Amino acid sequence: MAADENSPFAHGSNWVRADFHLHTRADKEFKYDGDANAFVGAYVDALKKAGIGLAVITNHNKFDADEFKALRKRARREDIGLLPGVELSVNDGSNGVHTLVVFSDEWLADGNDLINQFLGTAFAGKPKAQYEQENGRSNDNLVETLKKLEKYDRDFFVLFAHVEANSGLWAELDGGRLTDLSNEPLIKKYCLGFQKVRTHDKGAKCRVKVQSWWRKYPAEVEGSDAKKLDEIGRGQQCFLKIGDYGFDAVKFALTDFQFRVGAKMPKITHSHVNAVRFEGGLLDGIRVPFSPHMNCLIGIQGSGKSSLLESLRFALGISFGDEAEDVDYKEELLDHVLKSGGKVIVEATDRHGEHYEVRRILGHQPDVYVGGVLRPGVAVRETVVCKPLYFGQKDLSAAGKRFGQDIVEKLVGSSLKPVREKIGGLISELEQAVDHLIAVQSDADTLAARQTELQNVKFRLEQFEKHGLKERLDKQVAFKADDVFCVNVNEIAEEWRDGLEAAIQTAEDSMADLEIPDSKPNADFFRKYDLKLTALKRSVADARSVLKTVEKAKNDLVAEHTALSKKADGLKEEFAKTEREISKLLSDSGVTAIKPDTYVKLTEQKKSLETQIVELRKKAAKESTRRDALLKLIAKLNDAWLEEYKIISVELNKINTTQAALKVQPAFKGDKAAFREKMTQIFKGHSIRSNVFEELASKYADFGAIFKDLENAAALTKAKAQAFTDEFRDSLFDLLSYQIPNSFEVAYHGKPLKSHSLGQRASAMMLFLLSQDDHDLLLIDQPEDDLDSQTVYEEVVKLVRDIKDGRQFILATHNANFPVLGDTEIVASCAYDDTISVTAGSIDTKESQTKIVGIMEGGKEAFERRKTIYEIWDAEDA
Repeated sequence: MAADENSPFAHGSNWVRADFHLHTRADKEFKYDGDANAFVGAYVDALKKAGIGLAVITNHNKFDADEFKALRKRARREDIGLLPGVELSVNDGSNGVHTLVVFSDEWLADGNDLINQFLGTAFAGKPKAQYEQENGRSNDNLVETLKKLEKYDRDFFVLFAHVEANSGLWAELDGGRLTDLSNEPLIKKYCLGFQKVRTHDKGAKCRVKVQSWWRKYPAEVEGSDAKKLDEIGRGQQCFLKIGDYGFDAVKFALTDFQFRVGAKMPKITHSHVNAVRFEGGLLDGIRVPFSPHMNCLIGIQGSGKSSLLESLRFALGISFGDEAEDVDYKEELLDHVLKSGGKVIVEATDRHGEHYEVRRILGHQPDVYVGGVLRPGVAVRETVVCKPLYFGQKDLSAAGKRFGQDIVEKLVGSSLKPVREKIGGLISELEQAVDHLIAVQSDADTLAARQTELQNVKFRLEQFEKHGLKERLDKQVAFKADDVFCVNVNEIAEEWRDGLEAAIQTAEDSMADLEIPDSKPNADFFRKYDLKLTALKRSVADARSVLKTVEKAKNDLVAEHTALSKKADGLKEEFAKTEREISKLLSDSGVTAIKPDTYVKLTEQKKSLETQIVELRKKAAKESTRRDALLKLIAKLNDAWLEEYKIISVELNKINTTQAALKVQPAFKGDKAAFREKMTQIFKGHSIRSNVFEELASKYADFGAIFKDLENAAALTKAKAQAFTDEFRDSLFDLLSYQIPNSFEVAYHGKPLKSHSLGQRASAMMLFLLSQDDHDLLLIDQPEDDLDSQTVYEEVVKLVRDIKDGRQFILATHNANFPVLGDTEIVASCAYDDTISVTAGSIDTKESQTKIVGIMEGGKEAFERRKTIYEIWDAEDA
């Protein structure tokens, strides 16, 4: 089970302040005048006040087992770990060397006290009063002391106390002796630290000098060497990253001090998932805690690792990607695990330390809660967890096979959002510009047709004029034209009235709830502002008066038009009589093809055509302007695409400079295959040969370049030139808005990626991902697929170890390199039997170590490294 939520290790290995040099009332040098019965409580309170999470009791040449047990029992209640030790004055140097010996619990097992037994042999022949103080010296030198300690067959380690002060290792021994000691096997095995290093690079005995003498320079630690309660925690501090207060965890932290010992408490500045819990389905009631750093999900095949990871991906709304593998399987897996109505709740912390819950029910979108209150509109992958990445099983190797836009989108897509919005806006403008150009080109064709039609109408009207009919029919024509004018005015008046009424209604609705705020700091401002706002509201009322004026004017115009229509109706008989007289006159002259009413219709048609031609000429004159406008938009869109490319190039350059194995060289619009494929799709059915598309793709950068040189480009198609031109114009927007994809040439260890094996390609992809420092969370399901263990360790795990403090990894894996050599903070062991169970805890706990040893396997080289760690864990007994 996971540690208690209030435990320092609730989310796996964690940094705690350690004090390796403490004294108690049992030490003659320690001053305490209080109630003896209150000492234990007072001592632990002092540890807590100083923020000490791990304390080592190291009295001078003395160990009080009863006092230690009482202190440890009380300290455990405050989540403080205590280890037994002594400050042993070893018989070396002129004044002796003060050595802090830290013992495992085995020395006190089964009611024994082997620590005092050892002290008895170290000071054999000497009374306690003589040596149980800081100036007492043991009988043996350092090496002999370690030999005696080793004979007890119980684990321990030593730290050298206040190394630069009197009775300190550096002060007491010269450089030659230090070099000799550092080569001693027992020293190399058991000496894990120097306490209270102060002179770094100056002086005869400083860190730089000792580093040149001491073959394997150990950890630097701190201890307050307190002689009374208020001195506990004084001086400089040191911190250990541990997941358990046991001896083994502390010992391992000191052996791995580059990563697990520090002078400051590291701050977590990246967003991360704290835990995921479930309601319903196969994971019902389960809560899995996570470290902000590295987390490994382990278990046999089918144990639920992928289910847990997929559920987390689903809850955070992370997409699979366009080229993800086994999408159908993953979606079915999610349905199977969560069941109908199943819910995933993700507890998360953003980059600013704000806590969130992301809740998602199967079949629904994620909801974000802050302090238990729903906050609509909060973006999960931008606000809560910044730029999370997800790769499922085989996705890495698949990406390695066809490195391209999909993986770039996963990594840098969010940083492209502003330029993508600009591109989207330009494409909308482009569509409008294409429509305008096509419309104006259509207007030119229409103009020619209307001009021909007008010539025909004029010719026909000339026939009426030859027979002297124009003067007799002009009155009728005039009335018809006047009627058309009045109808047009009535329509304009109606539109003006309707538009004004709609605008007034909108304004009234918008201003209905406008109230001056009760602002104390700006009260004077709003008193003046209210006068202006009142004037604005009054203008809407004034507009209502204008609306009434418009309504009256419109009605008056309609009335006048009605009067004109009645007058025209009164002349119908006169017009009819004129037409009969003309018809008789024409008939008497032997002309039967000309009808009087045709003259009226032709006259109306002539006027309409002349009006249309004037407008069409204006529009046709704009063709050059609109073509220029389209060309300018093509240039702007191309610049935006180039801007996008440059952003991608900058991000890829970061990858190229952060590691040496993988180099990615992008090329702007470099995917000529996609260019040719688009041409093949558009011009399908026109029997244009593929070699023509090859030539076009080679000669032109994109369809915008072809459009600018359309005549010459079409000529390359020879007999199909007209068909090519017509189809190009018919598909103009589709072609001009098509973005030729960028290409990405990837080299891995100096050779093209495509020349490497599938496993090496997957390794390259993993390095690519790990070089991204602005993605706070990386979810990967079985990253070791298609990778050999040596590659995992040498190129991947070592890099993960270096960078995991700045981001969060949650990996489902079968490869022990990740949790063991990657020193994962949390191990979550999954098992499946009707339902899925998960046991999560720090890698420092025996339970987690047993799970790893029992479940996982690895390659030869990695196994040899793990063997050393397993010995510390005592894996044989696990």
